[in-house]
Amino acid sequence: MSFRDALNQYIEHPTKYDDVIFHDDNVVIIRDKFPKSIRHFLIIPKSKLITHIHPLDVFNRNYIDQKGDELYELMLEYVEKAKDLIVQDLSTTLNHLDNIKASEFKNSFIRAGIHSVPSLRNLHIHVITQDFHSDRMKNKKHYNSFTTKFFVDFEQLDPMLNEKFNKLVNRNENYDSSSAHESESDDGIEYVRHVRNGATLNEFLKSDLKCVYCGVNFEKSMVKLKEHLKIHFKEKYQALGDYQNLLPNASR
Repeated sequence: MSFRDALNQYIEHPTKYDDVIFHDDNVVIIRDKFPKSIRHFLIIPKSKLITHIHPLDVFNRNYIDQKGDELYELMLEYVEKAKDLIVQDLSTTLNHLDNIKASEFKNSFIRAGIHSVPSLRNLHIHVITQDFHSDRMKNKKHYNSFTTKFFVDFEQLDPMLNEKFNKLVNRNENYDSSSAHESESDDGIEYVRHVRNGATLNEFLKSDLKCVYCGVNFEKSMVKLKEHLKIHFKEKYQALGDYQNLLPNASR
């Protein structure tokens, strides 16, 4: 099996793998095998109708049994569930977060979204803490794929922010949304424009390394960036509990 098809095994046999933390008829949620942060989960939709559709397009069309906006709302529920699972997991390891700290952490420090050019074929959504404290975070491409416009927030995938989908809804007819290029406002709505140009996306991956906490520019030095991130990591998690027990995607 090709590495690019590695997620298919979770769809086919979710009970077989220890890194599966949740599954039902719609999705499988797993711990990423190569976590780029203390917690890095993947939501993998099971449907064969959508599993090989590009994540920038998947919500901008209608299906036999579901409209694109309905699919988006369904996946949004699983995004929230994955965030809750991260908070619950960390609460156990940190010797219990209080409700206020847990809510603040969930809403401000866990991000969900997709890569503009996914490395794996099956549709998946990343849900990841923003510390990037992991020995799997090895190079500029890894880091910039989560901290530049190469990474698209899940909220920006809302089909109601896509001009063509809005026209589809208004016409009540189907179409093949191969892109979401339009960004012009129509009737007061500001539509999202996703970057699709390969050269531009590649420039995002090659751009300077900037700290997600404070914005300090480390240019090309991954070593200096990671040392700097360790300081922020300690400050962030020390305030939450017993942070020394934290390991990427590991629980007690």
